[in-house]
Amino acid sequence: MTKRIKPPRDTPPNSLVRTDAAWAQVVEEGLPITDFVRFFRESGYTVEELARLVHIPPRTYARRVAAKARLDIPEGERAVRIMRLYDLAKTFFGTHENTREWLNSRVPALGGRTPMDMARTEPGAREVENLIGRIEQGIFS
Repeated sequence: MTKRIKPPRDTPPNSLVRTDAAWAQVVEEGLPITDFVRFFRESGYTVEELARLVHIPPRTYARRVAAKARLDIPEGERAVRIMRLYDLAKTFFGTHENTREWLNSRVPALGGRTPMDMARTEPGAREVENLIGRIEQGIFS
């Protein structure tokens, strides 16, 4: 029987885990693949996009989903990186549709790459987070 991960007390009820400490706990204990799938289905991404974003071969991903497995630490870190970035962007852009549109658009401040392509690495994701912060402050790069 798998143990359900409870968010820490500083996480609002019925919300995604949002603090770095809470994300670290989830990754260390193994992010349930079902949580990852549910998050991105709500966000409108496909199974193929999910597998590509977290660097999991599609067949391996399908087996994990079928087994309701947990992601190992490297996979969980990659999944959480994408989930956090999506959540940050959605806070600014408001809707899933607007968020997906921006994350999948070529952005001149990112050298013409899409934010989701940049987010495939930790430094790239940090650059996207910094860009969202600059946009929020009215600083256009």
